[in-house]
Amino acid sequence: MMNKLLLLLVCTVATCCSAFAPPTTRMPFTAAPSSTSVNMLNEAMEVVTSNSMMLAETEAWVYPLKNVLDPSLNLLSFAMLCRVVISWYPTVNVNEVPYNIVVWPTEPLLRMIRGTVPPAFGVDITPIVYLGIFTFLHEILLGQQGLLTMKIKYGI
Repeated sequence: MMNKLLLLLVCTVATCCSAFAPPTTRMPFTAAPSSTSVNMLNEAMEVVTSNSMMLAETEAWVYPLKNVLDPSLNLLSFAMLCRVVISWYPTVNVNEVPYNIVVWPTEPLLRMIRGTVPPAFGVDITPIVYLGIFTFLHEILLGQQGLLTMKIKYGI
């Protein structure tokens, strides 16, 4: 009875931990050939490792890059979305406190392409262009089938 409880405990812990731990090579337990508890434990470990999800090994630069790009692209997209709303109201003084928090950091980016992208119907559409660029980059790099996501999940 004690062997079965121990086996159940080991299987439960191994199943929970294997989903979060990177894959490792498993060395079987060695003992005397007549030991039934060791054989049961080896069989249980084989079931746990064959049924658990294996994580792909990735290079060291992938996780830090993902952790920097994800909030950065989201913050830039949100700032450009705020600029789109501000551009609808041309009489707003952008040097006042609530607006200058968004306007001052984004203005250098918008100034770069404002000469090449003309206003449409009197409305500045450069924030919309940047919003599309940042959203596209986020989806290509970090989306469900993004490059960095595939690198993390499958090691591609």
